[in-house]
Order: sequence, then structure tokens, then C-alpha cells
Amino acid sequence: MRNVNYLLAVMVTAILVGGTAYAEDWKVGEKWTYKHEGPRPFSDPSTKIKGDRTVEVTKIEGEGAAKRYLLKTLWGTEDANPTTTYIDPNNMIRKMDIQYMAVLLFNPPVPAIWPMKPGEQKTLKTNMDVGGFVIPIEYVTKRLKDETITVPAGTFEKCRHFEIISSLQNEMGEPMKVKTDQWYHPKTRNFVKEIAITNYQSDNSYTGTSVLKSHTIPK
Repeated sequence: MRNVNYLLAVMVTAILVGGTAYAEDWKVGEKWTYKHEGPRPFSDPSTKIKGDRTVEVTKIEGEGAAKRYLLKTLWGTEDANPTTTYIDPNNMIRKMDIQYMAVLLFNPPVPAIWPMKPGEQKTLKTNMDVGGFVIPIEYVTKRLKDETITVPAGTFEKCRHFEIISSLQNEMGEPMKVKTDQWYHPKTRNFVKEIAITNYQSDNSYTGTSVLKSHTIPK
């Protein structure tokens, strides 16, 4: 039971990290560091993240259609199971490797970028395969009005605001939703702010917020 919930947490948050970044612009060693407040999605609401949330491009492998950009995600200094997300040249997430735990496959793949115009809405249904155990997931994404966002890394004008609602079932077969708002800016090639509400529209909902502290690109 606990492992299923952990897989859901890793799956949702790792996808959200990739939310609106353009893979062809990334470089090996590029890193985003976020200050995070509140629990991570699907975790115990009383558990706090110790240290920063980080995302780093660790490798670019393969050529042509088989090319993959590998992004490693760490939630604080005590994350025992970092996740590596594999993104293809079309900016689609095809696989996640949870260290020491499991490999997650997506059919169809999930966008790391939602190519949308302001006011547009898209729905995607996918299946996450974990060693033959399949979890159906639905994403409903809207692009809202652009906004100016100020975070520790600076002030970013005309951030692209996306609202993503992820719907799935927990290990008890009960419906669950996560509502995530992300503000992406092309200068950082990733989101500058994210607000995630776990158990959205329920009595036991809770919120986690990440804001960009720094973005480094290797020379």
C-alpha cells in the first residue's frame, strides 16, 4: 500500500517538474533549485521537506527518435529515492526511473510541454505501467492569462500560467485529484513558481509551494 502511494507521489511531482520546459534547449549540468514550503504531493501532510527541491539535467543519450533528455529530481537532502525522468525529442515523458524502487512506463507518453495558447484547454488520458500494474491517469490542462511573477531568483514578466488537474485512483480504488498551477518563463526554461493542492476539492486537501531560487547553466 505504502509503495503504491509513494509511486503516485513520485510520478505526479516528477511530471510537474517537467511541466513546460523545452527539452531541446537543455544542457547537461543545467540545474534548477527551488525553495519549497509544505508537504510534497501525496506525502504525509505532517512531513516537511528538508532542504531545497532540485532538478538537474544529468545526461542526454541516444540519437534521432531514440534521443532522451534525463532530468534528475531531488526533494530535499533526505530524498532516498531520486527520480530520473526520460524526455524524448518531441518533449514527451516516456519513462521514469525511481532509484532503488521501480521503473514507470507511460502509454501514451505524457507531455513535458503543453503546447497551448492562452485560453486553450487539453485533456490527456494515459496508463502508467509499474511492472505490469497499470494505473490510469487523466490530465486536464488549461493555459490561463500570462502573469508577472516575483520569486527569490528575480521578477519574471509574462510568465505562462498553466493549470493542471491530475485525476487517478489510490490503492483503495478511491478517486484522487491534484491541482497544480505552474508559471513558466522562457528565460529559465522551466517553471518559476508552482502551487500543488493534493486531494483537491476534498476536506483533507493540503498545499505545497515551490519558488525558483536559482537557475544555473554550465559554460
